[in-house]
Amino acid sequence: MPKLLTVLLAVSALALTPAVAAASDGHDPDVARFAGQVRVIDDPISAQTYLVRAAASNQFEIVTGQLAQQKAQSPDVKALGALFVAHHTMLQEQGAAVAAELGLTIPVALTPRQQAIVAKLQRLEGEQFDRYWVTAQIRAHLKALALNLRTAERGRAPQVRALAQGALPVVAHHLAALVDLGEDHQEGWDDDHDEDDD
Repeated sequence: MPKLLTVLLAVSALALTPAVAAASDGHDPDVARFAGQVRVIDDPISAQTYLVRAAASNQFEIVTGQLAQQKAQSPDVKALGALFVAHHTMLQEQGAAVAAELGLTIPVALTPRQQAIVAKLQRLEGEQFDRYWVTAQIRAHLKALALNLRTAERGRAPQVRALAQGALPVVAHHLAALVDLGEDHQEGWDDDHDEDDD
């Protein structure tokens, strides 16, 4: 089965748990749509841990969003890239403000795994780029959703709980757009051969 289809199937038929309902406050349909799919660790999370992980996540979306604007063949992928740059720049600035309020120094750096994905995207062109970009973005947004759900409920500092609660609908809306985009392009992308992940 093509990798993109596998990822898309993994975000279907979702169930909303009581804990997730509390985190999303039941008000955002996209949070409800996807939250039941992610594994949310129940342990408390410190402000430092959340802010470091969120900064890396946001930076990944900014960098890959810029790549999509430069390299994507699909106008829809280019448009999503621009949207991600705008939204995740906003989230990055909000995170920096909370870090300053808490007296924390947060590095803005990609993880080794994120660096490998960026490097692969830089090598790809055309539909191969578009397909891999959407697949990578779905996975990244599922991870971001899990991080923000955990922090919205179990963040030790009220400032990061509020930050995560504000990020939840942004991340979920992006994920919904990605899944819809992948479904729209699935037939054409399935005709190509997927490359192995780095």
